[in-house]
Amino acid sequence: MGICRSSSTSMVFAKLVNPLLCLIIVFALLYLGQEILKPLAFACLVALLLISPCRFFERQGFPRGVSALISMILASIVFIVVFYFISNSIASFRQDLPLMIENINDSIKQVELWVQKTFDISRENVKTLVEDSTNKMLPSTSSIINQTVNTVTNAVFIGILLFITTFLMLLYRGLVVQFFVTLFADDYTRNIHSILGRIQFVIRSYLAGLLLEMIIIAVAYCAVFFLLGVKYALLLGVIGAIANIIPYLGVIITCVLTALITLTTNSPSTVLWSVVSVIIIHMIDTNILMPKIMSTKVNVNALASIIGVITGSALWGLPGTFMAMPILAIMKVVFEEVEPLRPFAILMGDDTEVKSLSKPVINRIARSVNRRTTKK
Repeated sequence: MGICRSSSTSMVFAKLVNPLLCLIIVFALLYLGQEILKPLAFACLVALLLISPCRFFERQGFPRGVSALISMILASIVFIVVFYFISNSIASFRQDLPLMIENINDSIKQVELWVQKTFDISRENVKTLVEDSTNKMLPSTSSIINQTVNTVTNAVFIGILLFITTFLMLLYRGLVVQFFVTLFADDYTRNIHSILGRIQFVIRSYLAGLLLEMIIIAVAYCAVFFLLGVKYALLLGVIGAIANIIPYLGVIITCVLTALITLTTNSPSTVLWSVVSVIIIHMIDTNILMPKIMSTKVNVNALASIIGVITGSALWGLPGTFMAMPILAIMKVVFEEVEPLRPFAILMGDDTEVKSLSKPVINRIARSVNRRTTKK
């Protein structure tokens, strides 16, 4: 006897077993093979973004290899220009890092005095508690420099590997399509072409819209920070635009970093106005800018986005956090095309047609006001 009351329910669970097992296997492979899959995933996203310019050069008569190389060189030039401005800001930030740490230590001493006077705790206990906390939160300058050198070295190596892998994907993209077509039966050829075409369109549109949104957000942040007199306006603006990729959590990261950096170089009022400006820009972006730019690009609801960000962070760390939305978009396209997985696509969709069963509150208030005025 089964655990379900009816045989129909048992059949439903039986149909869900294979898709759930597939998802578990996919998550296990993503976690165990992350060192290999993370560069490949980044290369796939960049290749999808560069397919259009590559095809443009192919239509001009260039061979596919030359078209792919030209597209990669143009993309690399754009990246190098952006990286140059960011590196200059980081170099200036590194020079002022000892002064910032000194200012933070002065603030910590003031906090020690306030805690000692307010809670009547001995100075030794307060000092021990604060020192233990700051040692965990604030690493030494030497460790920061060592971590920076290691990060830059790894980034250069990964960048070279990413360049080569993306170029080869653009060059052999026809073989990739042929691989998926040959892998499955002939009855699914049309579905495979439909899935690959939709994935290419969704990811390319999403990345292009995301890039445009990042540029607008970076310009807005930098302009506001420059007007407020924030010292590292360019660095904070670029970091805020990059953090904006993370749904619903990027604004929190931007606010915390802005408050910590401006607190050591500016007045408290500047810190307050900087954080308020970040929140206002984020609200404008969420309610006006994002719907205009990103509409119909990735129709994934907020709950699925948060779960995707948490899952991506757990599987791949920080790269998984930034890649959560493109991967969710790809998963939703696949779920919509594969019949057993369509319930998951419905669960990830953005339900914008739900309306309130009762009359809107504003209309009811307006009608009650009109009734009172007519009675008077």
